[in-house]
Amino acid sequence: MNTIERSDIDSELLRTFLAIAETRNLTQAANLLNRTQSAISVQIRKLEEALGTCLFHRLPRGMQLSESGHRLLPEARQLVKDVDRIARLFTQSLSGQITIGVPDDFSRDALKAVLQQFTARYPEVDVTVNCSFSETFPRAIQRGELDLALYTAGPDAGSEKIVCQDEMIWVASDSFLPEPGKPLPVALFNRECWWRDAAIAALENNAVEYRIAFSSESLSGISAAVHAGLAVAMLSRSALSAGMRILDHRDGLPALPVSTTVLLSGERQTALTTAMAEVIETVACNIRQA
Repeated sequence: MNTIERSDIDSELLRTFLAIAETRNLTQAANLLNRTQSAISVQIRKLEEALGTCLFHRLPRGMQLSESGHRLLPEARQLVKDVDRIARLFTQSLSGQITIGVPDDFSRDALKAVLQQFTARYPEVDVTVNCSFSETFPRAIQRGELDLALYTAGPDAGSEKIVCQDEMIWVASDSFLPEPGKPLPVALFNRECWWRDAAIAALENNAVEYRIAFSSESLSGISAAVHAGLAVAMLSRSALSAGMRILDHRDGLPALPVSTTVLLSGERQTALTTAMAEVIETVACNIRQA
């Protein structure tokens, strides 16, 4: 009688392999999978031990596929697709359309993880994302223009479902030097929002002399002004990027409140909104635990 031996290779190990192959970076792959870097390092070691080969070259600037890794890549992609297809045979399929609002300052890695996980689970659902100012989202929810929305608010977010909180910090370019005796140049949003109000209140309540040197409707504009050395700005810690440095009380700048992201939804709940909310909650929970 023929026997079927159990393989030590499962689809989760292959998903980890594909995430690292795509990002070429353990930290980014961990964010994509919503796991810790140590956890995915253990998984890739297990896969290499099971296959008896090295799949990646560990380089100072990232991970590079080895010859064996290149051979495995197309097979892993196909196997994972097959596993997902088989799983869908025995699960209730969702179809239709869902529109979600995402604020301009929301973490790119988190948004990518939400969209990838949702579309993998529900490939027949058409997802529309409105990336804009979160101040417009509550009214859009009421008018039925959005099914769900992530809304950025201050530390007192009320009774809405809290998705995550992020530390707010003052940032400047690595080359920025304030001019003694002159007002501090700051970059602010040119629209009414909690973010702008919090920055101005912190400066004025602590008697910090400032001038608005740059204003923008988008986070990318604020970040560009900081990188160019034109101004100091208040950003969330998750928006900190290479070439920026953090300023604090030693630089004469006051402490800031945290930013809270909440999940808004309309009165009518559907299977689609419930499924999307579950994915968002799962991603947020994994990020908090990382």
